[in-house]
Amino acid sequence: MQAPTPEQIEAMMIEKMGSLPQSLNSAKAIDPRFLVEQAMSSKFSVQDEENPIDPKTSMMIALSASITLGSQECIMEQTRMLKKMGITKEELAYLVKIVKHAQGSAVMGNAKTAFDTFES
Repeated sequence: MQAPTPEQIEAMMIEKMGSLPQSLNSAKAIDPRFLVEQAMSSKFSVQDEENPIDPKTSMMIALSASITLGSQECIMEQTRMLKKMGITKEELAYLVKIVKHAQGSAVMGNAKTAFDTFES
């Protein structure tokens, strides 16, 4: 099976998201193959037919990662997709609470070296 062209990928993304994310628009200007790579990465993970996690939960995990990594454009696009998938205000609030807790726990884990070094 032949991989889709960058033009086909762009059309599919615009249909699904309403527009091409600006980061991919910029990447496309440098090398249109970035669109294919991005689509294949998504197909291999979030959109994989063998993914045992339902699509809404998969997208919630992706949004959690985007919030943690600080990717504003991804946060916006993933939130829009989740709204179409029926995420509730309460689900979004708990997603953020869980991310906030995980981030705080990571800070404490990272601080262990400082605590241990100070005590030695």
